[in-house]
Amino acid sequence: MAEESLLVRKIDWGTVIDHIPAWRAGQVVKLVGIDSLRTNPEVSVIILNNVPSRKYGKKDIIKIYHHYISQGECDILSLIFPTVTINYIRDWKVEKVKPRIPDLIVGRIRCPEVTCITNREREPVKPRFHVLKEHGAIQCDYCDALLEFSKIPDYMVG
Repeated sequence: MAEESLLVRKIDWGTVIDHIPAWRAGQVVKLVGIDSLRTNPEVSVIILNNVPSRKYGKKDIIKIYHHYISQGECDILSLIFPTVTINYIRDWKVEKVKPRIPDLIVGRIRCPEVTCITNREREPVKPRFHVLKEHGAIQCDYCDALLEFSKIPDYMVG
């Protein structure tokens, strides 16, 4: 039997996003705005694609060294990737967090309806969506447009 070893070393503090479906880490990077961390020289990001998983067969993992992702960012992930778990690392100790589906999302997602008031440059209105768990969609508070969970990455702000 081949000896298992770590693909990437452990981190002393930061965030590990685990159990991402295989080859979907790029969407997670977009959803939680990891690209915006490029300006911080203290932060390192490691993306592992298509690694073995006992539970799911294959999975992706994102390790963010010296940065914590907010609970709100984690919760949006749960809409699209219900298998995702978040591990906050503090002093080498792991705290596992299961994201929860939010009831309301404000300012993170563009409305898909081009005529919605939230899409007008001259209107200082933040998009607001209520989550319709039973329909697998979110609904704009202003124009009632529906957006399926799977389409959310295409409408992320920022």
